[in-house]
Amino acid sequence: MRTIVFLYLLVAAPVWAGEPIRIAVAANFKPTLQKITEPFLANSGIVVTYSSASSGALTTQIINGAPYDIFFAADSETTKTILAAPGHEQDQIFCYARGSLVLAGGNGKLSALANPNLSLAIANPATAPYGRAAREVLARPEFSAGEGRKLVRGNSAAQAYQFWEGGSVKMALLPRALVLTGATPIPSDWHGPLDQHAIVLRQNASVDAYLHWLRSDAVRAQIIAAGYDPCP
Repeated sequence: MRTIVFLYLLVAAPVWAGEPIRIAVAANFKPTLQKITEPFLANSGIVVTYSSASSGALTTQIINGAPYDIFFAADSETTKTILAAPGHEQDQIFCYARGSLVLAGGNGKLSALANPNLSLAIANPATAPYGRAAREVLARPEFSAGEGRKLVRGNSAAQAYQFWEGGSVKMALLPRALVLTGATPIPSDWHGPLDQHAIVLRQNASVDAYLHWLRSDAVRAQIIAAGYDPCP
């Protein structure tokens, strides 16, 4: 009931301008975050700006002092890394979605990952959680015959998608949210969990209002519709 009342007030109230919100967001989640934030922007008068990259790259920026208010990572480990850094001990962490991996291309067959003649794009495992998950999938014994393939690593999951969508590679291991139709699901037990966590780096009235909006039932339903699963 509280959530319904809050949403009604947010829509019905006059536009008010609070402090701008600076958001760092993992590349896989940026399109979804922008879409679900549109009603908040329209009714609150608060300006929201986005910086998007791999979770690892954004974590480095934050630890080095980048002035973000909220960071939406693609895993839980990067937010824990920030929490362990000086000055961030009191930051708040919460899970906002669980991601999953799909194979784009390959004619709908996961066995295509064993074909060394089919080029493949993944996110860089060194900086992107979805890249690490893709590396775990490729390490399975049944795909060892494909080790000689052309393997292209994108700086982020979004760039890996661009390589595949632009025709630079035949296949790609990608977040399901980036390819909602025509891709083949990867079994979730083939890689570690992709529980995506956010960390609140700075709190003020604008951030509090935004987080209240984000945690509403309506927004959670939109996140699931965008290709994510609920947090465990």
